[in-house]
Amino acid sequence: MLQDNRREATMKVIGNKIKTFSRVEKAFYGSIVVTGLVLAIGIVFMQTRLLQVQSDMARINQEISAKQVEIDDAKQAVNELTRSARLLEIAEKEGLSYNNDNIGVAN
Repeated sequence: MLQDNRREATMKVIGNKIKTFSRVEKAFYGSIVVTGLVLAIGIVFMQTRLLQVQSDMARINQEISAKQVEIDDAKQAVNELTRSARLLEIAEKEGLSYNNDNIGVAN
């Protein structure tokens, strides 16, 4: 019972204090609340956008890694195709001679 009386007294004091706020004070406090809400929404939006960008960046890094593996495999294939023993074997098979000085490299 005593606690209820204290609560009612507190509510009356707060209610009276709010009623005594001038229009300028109410506008000021209202603008603080609105600014807080706008900032909260902005922060949530920016965090969501940041997560999306990080996800896109991770996907692109995976694609880059996959392409790098393809490039490395292609370079390995080129090296295997242009090794001297293979070229000598092809030359002998076709009845040609193998002259290493006549081999050029295209970039």
